[in-house]
Amino acid sequence: MDSYQVLYKERKGQVLRKAKFGCLTGTYALNVTMGCGFSCVYCYARGYTNAPPKGKVYLFTNLPYLLTKTLDGIHRRVRPDYVVLNTASDCFQDHPDILNITYQVMEVLLSRGIGISFLTKGYIPDRFMGLFKRYCHHIMAQVGLVSLSEKYWKTFEPGAARPQERLENISRLKDMGVIPQVRMDPIIPFITDTEKDIDEMFKRLRSLDVKSVSLSYLHLRPAIMDHLKRELPSIYKKLVESLFQGQKWTHVGTSTKTKLVPLGLRKKGYQRIKSMADRYGISTFICACKNPDLKGSICISGQIASHFRPKGALRDEQLSLFC
Repeated sequence: MDSYQVLYKERKGQVLRKAKFGCLTGTYALNVTMGCGFSCVYCYARGYTNAPPKGKVYLFTNLPYLLTKTLDGIHRRVRPDYVVLNTASDCFQDHPDILNITYQVMEVLLSRGIGISFLTKGYIPDRFMGLFKRYCHHIMAQVGLVSLSEKYWKTFEPGAARPQERLENISRLKDMGVIPQVRMDPIIPFITDTEKDIDEMFKRLRSLDVKSVSLSYLHLRPAIMDHLKRELPSIYKKLVESLFQGQKWTHVGTSTKTKLVPLGLRKKGYQRIKSMADRYGISTFICACKNPDLKGSICISGQIASHFRPKGALRDEQLSLFC
Protein backbone atom coordinates (compact mmCIF):
# COMPACT_ATOMS: atom_id res chain seq x y z
CA MET A 1 0.00 0.00 0.00
CA ASP A 2 2.93 2.33 0.50
CA SER A 3 3.86 2.25 -3.19
CA TYR A 4 0.96 4.43 -4.33
CA GLN A 5 -1.26 7.22 -3.08
CA VAL A 6 -5.05 6.98 -3.15
CA LEU A 7 -6.86 10.22 -3.94
CA TYR A 8 -10.61 10.47 -3.35
CA LYS A 9 -13.11 11.93 -5.78
CA GLU A 10 -16.76 11.64 -6.74
CA ARG A 11 -17.84 10.11 -10.01
CA LYS A 12 -19.72 12.46 -12.31
CA GLY A 13 -22.20 11.49 -15.00
CA GLN A 14 -23.41 8.02 -15.92
CA VAL A 15 -22.07 5.22 -13.79
CA LEU A 16 -22.40 2.41 -16.35
CA ARG A 17 -20.98 2.83 -19.83
CA LYS A 18 -20.34 0.55 -22.76
CA ALA A 19 -16.68 -0.16 -23.42
CA LYS A 20 -15.26 1.24 -26.64
CA PHE A 21 -12.10 -0.80 -27.11
CA GLY A 22 -11.05 -4.19 -28.39
CA CYS A 23 -13.30 -7.18 -28.09
CA LEU A 24 -15.11 -5.65 -25.10
CA THR A 25 -16.65 -2.94 -27.32
CA GLY A 26 -20.34 -2.66 -26.51
CA THR A 27 -20.07 -4.45 -23.17
CA TYR A 28 -21.19 -2.65 -20.02
CA ALA A 29 -18.22 -1.79 -17.86
CA LEU A 30 -17.45 0.00 -14.61
CA ASN A 31 -14.13 1.12 -13.12
CA VAL A 32 -13.88 1.66 -9.38
CA THR A 33 -10.63 3.59 -9.76
CA MET A 34 -8.86 5.70 -12.32
CA GLY A 35 -5.34 4.36 -12.37
CA CYS A 36 -4.03 1.19 -10.77
CA GLY A 37 -1.59 0.73 -7.93
CA PHE A 38 -0.06 -2.37 -9.52
CA SER A 39 1.66 -0.26 -12.24
CA CYS A 40 2.58 -3.26 -14.41
CA VAL A 41 5.29 -2.15 -16.84
CA TYR A 42 3.40 -3.31 -19.95
CA CYS A 43 -0.06 -1.97 -18.95
CA TYR A 44 -1.81 -0.26 -21.87
CA ALA A 45 -4.19 1.64 -19.56
CA ARG A 46 -1.28 3.64 -18.16
CA GLY A 47 -1.01 5.24 -21.58
CA TYR A 48 -4.54 6.67 -21.60
CA THR A 49 -4.61 10.45 -21.85
CA ASN A 50 -6.64 10.72 -18.62
CA ALA A 51 -4.55 8.17 -16.69
CA PRO A 52 -2.97 9.57 -13.51
CA PRO A 53 0.81 9.41 -13.15
CA LYS A 54 2.46 6.33 -11.68
CA GLY A 55 2.00 6.21 -7.92
CA LYS A 56 -1.42 7.92 -7.86
CA VAL A 57 -4.85 6.25 -7.96
CA TYR A 58 -8.21 8.04 -7.93
CA LEU A 59 -10.98 6.20 -6.07
CA PHE A 60 -14.61 6.99 -6.92
CA THR A 61 -16.12 7.00 -3.43
CA ASN A 62 -19.74 7.55 -4.48
CA LEU A 63 -19.95 4.60 -6.90
CA PRO A 64 -22.07 2.29 -4.69
CA TYR A 65 -24.63 5.06 -4.19
CA LEU A 66 -24.76 6.02 -7.87
CA LEU A 67 -24.96 2.40 -8.99
CA THR A 68 -27.79 1.64 -6.58
CA LYS A 69 -29.68 4.74 -7.69
CA THR A 70 -29.20 3.87 -11.36
CA LEU A 71 -30.27 0.25 -11.13
CA ASP A 72 -33.21 0.80 -8.79
CA GLY A 73 -34.47 3.59 -11.02
CA ILE A 74 -35.08 1.30 -13.98
CA HIS A 75 -37.26 -1.74 -14.55
CA ARG A 76 -35.63 -5.07 -13.71
CA ARG A 77 -36.35 -6.31 -17.23
CA VAL A 78 -33.97 -3.81 -18.79
CA ARG A 79 -31.09 -4.06 -16.36
CA PRO A 80 -27.85 -5.38 -17.88
CA ASP A 81 -27.30 -9.12 -17.56
CA TYR A 82 -23.69 -8.61 -16.50
CA VAL A 83 -21.04 -5.93 -16.01
CA VAL A 84 -17.29 -6.18 -16.62
CA LEU A 85 -15.44 -4.62 -13.70
CA ASN A 86 -12.22 -2.60 -13.79
CA THR A 87 -11.22 -2.86 -17.43
CA ALA A 88 -8.51 -0.22 -16.84
CA SER A 89 -7.53 -1.13 -13.28
CA ASP A 90 -7.86 -4.08 -10.89
CA CYS A 91 -10.57 -5.02 -8.41
CA PHE A 92 -8.12 -6.20 -5.78
CA GLN A 93 -5.58 -3.43 -5.38
CA ASP A 94 -4.31 -3.81 -1.82
CA HIS A 95 -5.74 -0.66 -0.26
CA PRO A 96 -8.59 -0.99 2.28
CA ASP A 97 -10.67 1.85 0.84
CA ILE A 98 -10.42 0.51 -2.71
CA LEU A 99 -11.39 -2.94 -1.49
CA ASN A 100 -14.34 -1.56 0.49
CA ILE A 101 -15.79 0.33 -2.47
CA THR A 102 -15.17 -2.65 -4.77
CA TYR A 103 -16.98 -4.98 -2.36
CA GLN A 104 -19.97 -2.65 -2.15
CA VAL A 105 -20.17 -2.32 -5.93
CA MET A 106 -20.04 -6.09 -6.40
CA GLU A 107 -22.72 -6.60 -3.75
CA VAL A 108 -25.02 -4.04 -5.38
CA LEU A 109 -24.76 -5.86 -8.71
CA LEU A 110 -24.91 -9.45 -7.46
CA SER A 111 -27.80 -8.87 -5.07
CA ARG A 112 -29.84 -7.63 -8.05
CA GLY A 113 -29.11 -10.68 -10.15
CA ILE A 114 -26.54 -8.95 -12.35
CA GLY A 115 -23.46 -10.99 -13.17
CA ILE A 116 -19.93 -9.69 -12.80
CA SER A 117 -16.78 -10.45 -14.75
CA PHE A 118 -13.31 -9.46 -13.66
CA LEU A 119 -9.66 -10.09 -14.47
CA THR A 120 -7.26 -9.77 -11.55
CA LYS A 121 -3.57 -9.97 -10.78
CA GLY A 122 -4.21 -9.19 -7.14
CA TYR A 123 -4.93 -11.34 -4.10
CA ILE A 124 -8.63 -11.82 -3.37
CA PRO A 125 -9.46 -11.25 0.34
CA ASP A 126 -11.55 -13.81 2.23
CA ARG A 127 -14.63 -11.60 2.55
CA PHE A 128 -14.96 -11.49 -1.23
CA MET A 129 -14.80 -15.27 -1.32
CA GLY A 130 -17.78 -15.39 1.02
CA LEU A 131 -19.71 -13.09 -1.33
CA PHE A 132 -18.74 -15.18 -4.34
CA LYS A 133 -19.92 -18.35 -2.67
CA ARG A 134 -23.41 -16.88 -2.32
CA TYR A 135 -23.54 -15.83 -5.97
CA CYS A 136 -21.21 -18.32 -7.65
CA HIS A 137 -23.36 -18.70 -10.78
CA HIS A 138 -23.25 -14.95 -11.41
CA ILE A 139 -19.47 -14.63 -11.51
CA MET A 140 -16.88 -15.07 -14.25
CA ALA A 141 -13.37 -14.76 -12.86
CA GLN A 142 -10.13 -14.53 -14.80
CA VAL A 143 -6.78 -14.72 -13.08
CA GLY A 144 -3.91 -13.02 -14.89
CA LEU A 145 -0.82 -15.21 -14.68
CA VAL A 146 1.94 -15.14 -17.29
CA SER A 147 4.80 -16.75 -15.39
CA LEU A 148 5.52 -18.42 -12.07
CA SER A 149 8.94 -16.82 -12.00
CA GLU A 150 9.58 -14.53 -9.04
CA LYS A 151 12.15 -12.69 -11.15
CA TYR A 152 9.57 -11.95 -13.83
CA TRP A 153 7.06 -10.81 -11.21
CA LYS A 154 9.51 -8.44 -9.55
CA THR A 155 10.58 -6.99 -12.91
CA PHE A 156 7.32 -6.62 -14.83
CA GLU A 157 4.52 -6.75 -12.21
CA PRO A 158 6.07 -5.66 -8.91
CA GLY A 159 2.88 -4.15 -7.52
CA ALA A 160 0.68 -7.17 -8.24
CA ALA A 161 0.23 -10.25 -6.07
CA ARG A 162 2.95 -12.91 -6.08
CA PRO A 163 2.43 -15.78 -8.54
CA GLN A 164 1.82 -18.16 -5.62
CA GLU A 165 -0.95 -15.91 -4.29
CA ARG A 166 -2.64 -15.95 -7.68
CA LEU A 167 -2.47 -19.74 -7.72
CA GLU A 168 -4.13 -19.64 -4.30
CA ASN A 169 -6.86 -17.46 -5.82
CA ILE A 170 -7.60 -20.19 -8.35
CA SER A 171 -7.88 -22.87 -5.66
CA ARG A 172 -10.02 -20.73 -3.35
CA LEU A 173 -12.34 -19.59 -6.15
CA LYS A 174 -12.92 -23.18 -7.15
CA ASP A 175 -13.78 -24.04 -3.54
CA MET A 176 -16.41 -21.27 -3.64
CA GLY A 177 -18.01 -22.75 -6.76
CA VAL A 178 -16.43 -20.28 -9.20
CA ILE A 179 -14.41 -21.95 -11.96
CA PRO A 180 -11.76 -19.40 -12.97
CA GLN A 181 -10.05 -19.07 -16.31
CA VAL A 182 -6.36 -18.21 -16.50
CA ARG A 183 -5.25 -15.42 -18.80
CA MET A 184 -1.64 -15.55 -20.00
CA ASP A 185 -1.28 -11.99 -21.25
CA PRO A 186 1.14 -10.59 -22.22
CA ILE A 187 3.39 -13.47 -23.19
CA ILE A 188 6.87 -12.12 -23.92
CA PRO A 189 9.01 -14.07 -26.40
CA PHE A 190 12.17 -15.64 -24.96
CA ILE A 191 11.24 -14.42 -21.46
CA THR A 192 7.97 -16.14 -20.51
CA ASP A 193 7.40 -18.58 -23.37
CA THR A 194 10.34 -20.93 -22.83
CA GLU A 195 9.53 -24.63 -22.71
CA LYS A 196 10.62 -24.88 -19.06
CA ASP A 197 8.46 -21.94 -17.94
CA ILE A 198 5.37 -23.02 -19.89
CA ASP A 199 5.63 -26.64 -18.77
CA GLU A 200 5.94 -25.57 -15.14
CA MET A 201 2.92 -23.29 -15.56
CA PHE A 202 0.65 -25.95 -17.07
CA LYS A 203 1.77 -28.55 -14.57
CA ARG A 204 0.66 -26.28 -11.72
CA LEU A 205 -2.57 -25.31 -13.45
CA ARG A 206 -3.40 -28.94 -14.10
CA SER A 207 -2.93 -29.72 -10.40
CA LEU A 208 -5.56 -27.02 -9.72
CA ASP A 209 -7.91 -28.53 -12.33
CA VAL A 210 -7.80 -25.45 -14.58
CA LYS A 211 -9.56 -26.27 -17.84
CA SER A 212 -9.07 -23.18 -20.00
CA VAL A 213 -6.32 -20.63 -20.66
CA SER A 214 -6.42 -17.59 -22.95
CA LEU A 215 -3.22 -16.54 -24.71
CA SER A 216 -1.91 -13.27 -26.07
CA TYR A 217 1.58 -12.05 -26.86
CA LEU A 218 2.83 -8.62 -25.88
CA HIS A 219 1.80 -5.73 -28.09
CA LEU A 220 3.25 -2.24 -27.99
CA ARG A 221 1.76 1.21 -28.07
CA PRO A 222 3.92 4.34 -27.90
CA ALA A 223 3.15 4.92 -24.21
CA ILE A 224 3.93 1.30 -23.32
CA MET A 225 7.29 1.61 -25.04
CA ASP A 226 8.04 4.68 -22.94
CA HIS A 227 7.28 2.76 -19.73
CA LEU A 228 9.46 -0.16 -20.80
CA LYS A 229 12.37 2.16 -21.52
CA ARG A 230 12.10 3.90 -18.15
CA GLU A 231 11.32 0.96 -15.89
CA LEU A 232 12.96 -2.19 -17.27
CA PRO A 233 16.56 -3.25 -16.71
CA SER A 234 18.71 -2.72 -19.78
CA ILE A 235 18.88 -6.40 -20.79
CA TYR A 236 15.07 -6.73 -20.94
CA LYS A 237 14.62 -3.36 -22.59
CA LYS A 238 17.00 -4.28 -25.41
CA LEU A 239 15.30 -7.65 -25.92
CA VAL A 240 11.82 -6.13 -26.15
CA GLU A 241 13.03 -3.41 -28.54
CA SER A 242 14.63 -6.03 -30.78
CA LEU A 243 11.36 -7.99 -30.97
CA PHE A 244 9.52 -5.07 -32.52
CA GLN A 245 12.33 -3.65 -34.62
CA GLY A 246 11.10 -3.30 -38.18
CA GLN A 247 7.45 -3.89 -37.24
CA LYS A 248 5.08 -1.28 -38.60
CA TRP A 249 2.70 0.72 -36.47
CA THR A 250 -0.87 -0.36 -37.15
CA HIS A 251 -4.33 0.00 -35.65
CA VAL A 252 -5.62 -2.94 -33.64
CA GLY A 253 -9.32 -2.74 -32.81
CA THR A 254 -10.04 0.75 -31.54
CA SER A 255 -6.49 1.30 -30.36
CA THR A 256 -4.09 4.01 -31.32
CA LYS A 257 -0.86 2.99 -33.03
CA THR A 258 0.15 -0.54 -32.10
CA LYS A 259 3.01 -2.89 -32.91
CA LEU A 260 2.51 -6.66 -32.81
CA VAL A 261 5.11 -9.37 -32.29
CA PRO A 262 6.00 -10.67 -35.80
CA LEU A 263 3.29 -12.98 -37.10
CA GLY A 264 5.59 -15.96 -37.67
CA LEU A 265 6.93 -15.78 -34.13
CA ARG A 266 3.43 -15.60 -32.68
CA LYS A 267 2.15 -18.50 -34.78
CA LYS A 268 4.99 -20.77 -33.72
CA GLY A 269 4.69 -19.67 -30.11
CA TYR A 270 0.95 -20.23 -29.90
CA GLN A 271 1.22 -23.65 -31.54
CA ARG A 272 4.00 -24.72 -29.18
CA ILE A 273 2.08 -23.50 -26.12
CA LYS A 274 -1.11 -25.19 -27.33
CA SER A 275 0.72 -28.50 -27.81
CA MET A 276 2.09 -28.31 -24.27
CA ALA A 277 -1.34 -27.42 -22.87
CA ASP A 278 -2.90 -30.36 -24.71
CA ARG A 279 -0.56 -32.73 -22.90
CA TYR A 280 -2.06 -31.55 -19.62
CA GLY A 281 -5.66 -31.61 -20.85
CA ILE A 282 -5.96 -27.81 -20.86
CA SER A 283 -7.71 -26.01 -23.72
CA THR A 284 -6.31 -22.74 -25.04
CA PHE A 285 -7.69 -19.91 -27.13
CA ILE A 286 -6.21 -16.75 -28.59
CA CYS A 287 -7.68 -13.31 -27.98
CA ALA A 288 -8.93 -12.01 -31.33
CA CYS A 289 -8.65 -8.30 -30.63
CA LYS A 290 -4.91 -8.54 -30.02
CA ASN A 291 -4.34 -10.94 -32.91
CA PRO A 292 -6.43 -9.60 -35.82
CA ASP A 293 -4.14 -11.27 -38.35
CA LEU A 294 -4.68 -14.78 -36.98
CA LYS A 295 -7.64 -16.89 -38.10
CA GLY A 296 -9.49 -18.88 -35.50
CA SER A 297 -8.98 -16.42 -32.68
CA ILE A 298 -11.79 -16.03 -30.16
CA CYS A 299 -13.22 -12.83 -28.72
CA ILE A 300 -12.89 -12.45 -24.94
CA SER A 301 -16.25 -10.68 -24.77
CA GLY A 302 -17.83 -13.65 -26.49
CA GLN A 303 -16.51 -15.91 -23.76
CA ILE A 304 -17.94 -13.59 -21.11
CA ALA A 305 -21.31 -13.29 -22.83
CA SER A 306 -21.68 -17.04 -23.30
CA HIS A 307 -20.88 -17.55 -19.61
CA PHE A 308 -23.88 -15.50 -18.54
CA ARG A 309 -26.22 -15.93 -21.52
CA PRO A 310 -25.65 -18.74 -24.02
CA LYS A 311 -26.83 -16.64 -26.97
CA GLY A 312 -24.67 -13.72 -25.91
CA ALA A 313 -26.92 -11.07 -27.48
CA LEU A 314 -27.96 -7.90 -25.67
CA ARG A 315 -31.67 -7.19 -25.53
CA ASP A 316 -32.72 -4.30 -27.77
CA GLU A 317 -33.99 -2.21 -24.89
CA GLN A 318 -30.61 -2.49 -23.17
CA LEU A 319 -28.55 -1.21 -26.07
CA SER A 320 -29.17 2.49 -25.43
CA LEU A 321 -29.86 2.30 -21.71
CA PHE A 322 -26.67 3.78 -20.34
CA CYS A 323 -24.89 5.18 -23.42
